[in-house]
Amino acid sequence: MNPLQTKQNDKWARLIIFSQNMARRLKVPPFIKTAVISYLGIRRLQTCKKRWLVNTNDGEPYFDINGAKLPDVTNISGYKTSLAYVLEDTFHVPYFYNDNHDRAIVEQVDKFMIEGPYGYTDGRFDVTVKKGDAVIDAGAWIGDFSAYAANKGATVYAFEPVKSTYQLLCKTQMLNNIKGGGIYPVRKGLSSMEQNVDITINTKISGANSTVITDSSHKSSEKITLTTIDRFAKENNLERVDFIKADIEGAERDMLRGATNVLRTFAPKLAICTYHLPDDPQVLEQIIKQANPKYRVIHTRHKLFASTVY
Repeated sequence: MNPLQTKQNDKWARLIIFSQNMARRLKVPPFIKTAVISYLGIRRLQTCKKRWLVNTNDGEPYFDINGAKLPDVTNISGYKTSLAYVLEDTFHVPYFYNDNHDRAIVEQVDKFMIEGPYGYTDGRFDVTVKKGDAVIDAGAWIGDFSAYAANKGATVYAFEPVKSTYQLLCKTQMLNNIKGGGIYPVRKGLSSMEQNVDITINTKISGANSTVITDSSHKSSEKITLTTIDRFAKENNLERVDFIKADIEGAERDMLRGATNVLRTFAPKLAICTYHLPDDPQVLEQIIKQANPKYRVIHTRHKLFASTVY
């Protein structure tokens, strides 16, 4: 893709995202605001489909984003509401900026993206997935970040506890059949201890399921199993954990508390969402540094990035 095309496509993506963010701030009746946001969301999804959806002759269509493949979920209730947002957050920088997560680029795109990218570099401080990395994807959803990381040559342990979403994650695994690495789906959630709990499922917006946030609107529930990163690493004899990505709807602090030994021993790079609970930025950084004081933590609008190399 030539630089001009990249600039033009990026400008269109920015316009759609910016318009949706502005629509959320409109001082108009809620039904008008909802209509505007929905319309822009549809346009955004149409753009994603035009750009990345592959129509095959011998099977179901799928998304192919620079080699990272995802099942087409646009006809499944709840998923199309989330899909455009997730694809932008995970793939905007890899697609439009040649996977360059330099600080200047991240700070620029973070202003208009919904949640922001999952990578950040600033000199020796480098929180990006590398070939050969062992990656924990906490809150894998249908495997968008897992597919991205696996196609960079990483081995990804993808945690997704909700049955219907886990089944789609397994489809993503099959689409990204990579020798010597790839995606290993795990139907469990991550927390500070092993237990069985109820997770509230957002039946309107896929991916907004939570064991912490229990707003009853558009929700059902499902019994799931939780484990800890420390226990998973020990049970599976992991010799390293190089990268942890987490977007688990407010349970990030419990996940980090259950990873104390991994943070201390392996010191993985961290890309963690910090927008679910008001005190997330402060609490999550404190937990990380208590486990391993060598970490440096950098905050963006909705995420933190941490590394012991800087």
